[in-house]
Amino acid sequence: MSDTASDLTSAHLSTAREKVLEHRLASDLAVLMLKRGVSIDILRSEHDSQGYDVVLEAGGVIRHVQLKASREGGKRRHVDISVRLRAKLSGCVVWMSYDPLTLTITALRWFGGRPGEPLPDLGNTVTRHSKGDSEGTKNRRPAMRNVSIAKFENLKNLSELADRLFGPALSEATSNAVAQLQLQYGQRWRSRLAGELVGTTFETSVHWAHMIDGYGVLEQMMELDPVAWLDARAEQAGHALSDDVGLLWTQLFLEHRRWRMALPTEPEAEQRCCLDALAGRTASAIQAQLLDEWD
Repeated sequence: MSDTASDLTSAHLSTAREKVLEHRLASDLAVLMLKRGVSIDILRSEHDSQGYDVVLEAGGVIRHVQLKASREGGKRRHVDISVRLRAKLSGCVVWMSYDPLTLTITALRWFGGRPGEPLPDLGNTVTRHSKGDSEGTKNRRPAMRNVSIAKFENLKNLSELADRLFGPALSEATSNAVAQLQLQYGQRWRSRLAGELVGTTFETSVHWAHMIDGYGVLEQMMELDPVAWLDARAEQAGHALSDDVGLLWTQLFLEHRRWRMALPTEPEAEQRCCLDALAGRTASAIQAQLLDEWD
């Protein structure tokens, strides 16, 4: 085998080069999301006729992603984006710059909305074929729009890309809760949640506490004994409990179920005080972690 290195910028390697960059980006994202406590599912399209190359799912968020790549220091200032990507909920474009010698990803640009939002406006510049026909005419490509680099956001690092793709970093419990909300309410889940988040006492929290299924959250976390889990949480009440919204919300849900099954028995004064405090903490965590932080 020859020791002579291939020219990685060669045109005949374009498909292989794109696949290497795609796998590198997907692999790095998977590692980052696992560090955040969230697994990622990666599905690849057979071809890009529908406007996307990969489908990424993490924490209940599904992204149809079109990938673009250009060599570091290159003069490319526009990319072609399929209008079909607009039909995909949370469609987006990731533009990578790479080192032509090593195919290392050196920079990332972003074009897309928040999770659950459609692709931003592509503009009206219809793409033309790069080569002319027999008469030298470069015909238009009706399904493609030529989008300037100025419309892309320059990202500092992979962590910022993960935030753009899937929203702020969420724990496993919170991701499971959000996935339930998205399945039930679609892209309007935040506005629906904001409208329902009324009352911060145990008694007044009963409706919004049941917007999620706490049993389902625990099942996804491989916690098969909700009663034991709730008792363990209750025993830690005197200590500093995590303000993780998913865990608090699940605990509040299970407390409502516990006391509903205990009827006609009611919580005593001290128990009621603890339950009111739990409802207040949960409401505050929902506001801070799922509403304010996502704006």
